[in-house]
Amino acid sequence: MTYKLIALDMDDTLLTTQKSISDQNKIAIKKAINQGIKIVLCSGRTHNAVMQYANDLDIKGSDQYIITNGGAIIEDMEGKIVFQKMMSNEFYREFVQFVHENKLQYNVVDNLGRTFTSNREWIDKYTIMQAYENANGLYFKEPADLPSNFQIAKAIINGNKEKLDGISEMVHERFDKDYFVVRTGVGFLEIFPKDVNKGQALIKLTNILNIDLKDCMAMGDRDNDIPMLKIVGKGIAMDNAMPDVKDVSDFVTADNNHSGVGMAIEKFALN
Repeated sequence: MTYKLIALDMDDTLLTTQKSISDQNKIAIKKAINQGIKIVLCSGRTHNAVMQYANDLDIKGSDQYIITNGGAIIEDMEGKIVFQKMMSNEFYREFVQFVHENKLQYNVVDNLGRTFTSNREWIDKYTIMQAYENANGLYFKEPADLPSNFQIAKAIINGNKEKLDGISEMVHERFDKDYFVVRTGVGFLEIFPKDVNKGQALIKLTNILNIDLKDCMAMGDRDNDIPMLKIVGKGIAMDNAMPDVKDVSDFVTADNNHSGVGMAIEKFALN
């Protein structure tokens, strides 16, 4: 079967644990692009943190796209936003009050990829990592310091595995009714608008491109990838993926440190 679009999660899927792209992955992706297949990087990362890898893969032009912030923003490779779903200033204030009351580390990200937190006495390493990857500043602001119409693309509670394991139930109980709460990686428990996820973003993008979902592949490793893996013609889990991800996938490829993405593209997509 000839696939028309391949959606790729980045961290622990396309990227190795050293945050690099293997030569085998690069070669397979280049062959797919030359064959006319759209390669869509689909990540919880922000624009800047995705673009460096898109450039490395030579994914460019107004007919190529990236999905960022877990599905909150879809844009073409010339920076035109074709879809955006933000969370209100009211939610932002409510969220910050919640994390302060529970003495949690956090950051929020706006649609420009700027990272905000109000924690000053001590900053979690994952918050610093988030700001570094976003490459657009770390701002120490309380909600009251920002405009009344300030909106965010996502909110992130940070902490090590044990910390997030201990608070996840509480966070889900507080926010699940109106928002989408999901662990996106080690150190990150993220909150998005209720109808924002990678699957919904992929539906919107394929509608714009007039591509049938059965003509798409997707690859991922964590719970936030499940919505897109379930709806495409070929959902592929990494060997390092979580058990729930493997359960909903059609195929399990090699892990992210052994070019699982490139192997799957070669096996299923290349002529």
